[in-house]
Amino acid sequence: MPPGTPAWGAPPGAWGTPPGPWVTPPGSFVPGQRAPLPSELFPSTHPLAPAPVEVGDLPPLSLVPGTAPLPLPPMPRRRGRGLLIGAVLTLVAALAVGAGFAYVNRSPLSFNERAAAAGPEPTAAPTPLTPAEAANAALKAQATALLDNNEKGWLAAVDPGQAKLRARYRSMFRSLRGLGVSHFVYDTSVDPLNVKRGTIDVTAEIAYCFSTDKCPEEKYNQSNGPPTISQTLTLKKVGSRYVISKLTAPKSRQRQQPTPWEAGDLVFLSGERVTVVGDRGERKYFKQVLVAAEKAAIVNDRFAGLVGNPQRKYRVYVAGAKQWKSWYGGITDKWVIGYAMPLSDSGSDVVLNISAVRTDSDVLATTMQHELGHVVTLGGAYRTSGGSGDMWLEEGIAEYIGWYPKSATDSWRRSAVRTLLDSGKRPKSIAARAPAGNASPDASDAFYGLGHFTADCLARKYGQGALFTFVRLYLRENRDLDPASREAFGTPFATVDKTCMAWIRDKV
Repeated sequence: MPPGTPAWGAPPGAWGTPPGPWVTPPGSFVPGQRAPLPSELFPSTHPLAPAPVEVGDLPPLSLVPGTAPLPLPPMPRRRGRGLLIGAVLTLVAALAVGAGFAYVNRSPLSFNERAAAAGPEPTAAPTPLTPAEAANAALKAQATALLDNNEKGWLAAVDPGQAKLRARYRSMFRSLRGLGVSHFVYDTSVDPLNVKRGTIDVTAEIAYCFSTDKCPEEKYNQSNGPPTISQTLTLKKVGSRYVISKLTAPKSRQRQQPTPWEAGDLVFLSGERVTVVGDRGERKYFKQVLVAAEKAAIVNDRFAGLVGNPQRKYRVYVAGAKQWKSWYGGITDKWVIGYAMPLSDSGSDVVLNISAVRTDSDVLATTMQHELGHVVTLGGAYRTSGGSGDMWLEEGIAEYIGWYPKSATDSWRRSAVRTLLDSGKRPKSIAARAPAGNASPDASDAFYGLGHFTADCLARKYGQGALFTFVRLYLRENRDLDPASREAFGTPFATVDKTCMAWIRDKV
């Protein structure tokens, strides 16, 4: 199954405006210029001559008596003590020339004294947010509230007059918190304000992670980033805020939507290694599934170590008939009873069709080990190849794990493999082509069974450690087939291919 669609990363923050050309700042010192003394301007008997004033009685420096102190010029660059004093003298000179009576004969003010005399800088009124900025601010605050486990703050971004919409968002909040959400980021494209309706339409990509999975950053040629979903939101102004008044999300297998946490209330049953999740209607099957899943986890933990992909905890969804046709776009193929859904490079979810496995404990156990096998061998890997061309190994190794410790000869698919090899369509290579989407159950059985026999051959001929080294190199680290074979098995893939085809014909 192909990995999830690429994530939308949050755009980088805008850089500040670069500084303009260097200019001489106001009040800078000009060599050779000094302030005229009062005695040079007016004789002592002149009516405008200043009266002697004691320094300690001086009021703060101002242009007109009774007015607020003048603002200080920008602090000049420190190029020595002389420049700092010179800048102060230049200010005094400008005042003396401009007004004639503002000059006061006192020592230069220290920096702290000048700041106190000038008073606090005036605070500019905040610029009102544009509608687009206000919408984005509301969504950002909602995401923050989710991660802070603040349900009230999460619902504050939703129209208080729409009970059904608020109930939907309340369910999402509780489901996400129950799943251990650790990352939730809106990346938006905002349409202009619809003045007639007073609303804003927002296309949102939401990147999310859970605490039991890794949460990769998107890096070119290194990762697809965390899983994402898509939403179309409409926001309207209620009071002074913009709130969500409409939510539309696609149903798409390609987009892996709706996710289980988008659709209905989820309930949980947690074991030591597995968390079972589902709708309230399927809760009666949780204990049965958890017992099988815990046993499967013990087997898969060992193989996870062999491929270098240890799991913090496994997550298994129990799907009723409605959820099976809806979650992650829905499944319509009647022969599929479970699947592992890759969540980009983050991890994988296992989904079980409970009606197909609940009545047969052997089918439940094998299916559980098989699907958790996909989690440990494929989950969280950045795949640059893949698709149907690698399914022979993807499904073969999952069958090997699913039936372990039994061999391929014990599988109920053995007869389908024998029929295939006896037919005129028998494959010429263990790297068999995957069946078409409309293939019959018998054809699918034969393909899965052949993959199981292939993995069995590789383990028996070259060792189980070599088999899982090959899986790691080829499926998880994107090595080409022949180099992976030479490193894992010590021989070219063509030789391995001929050896195992002969072994399979003999064992089937």
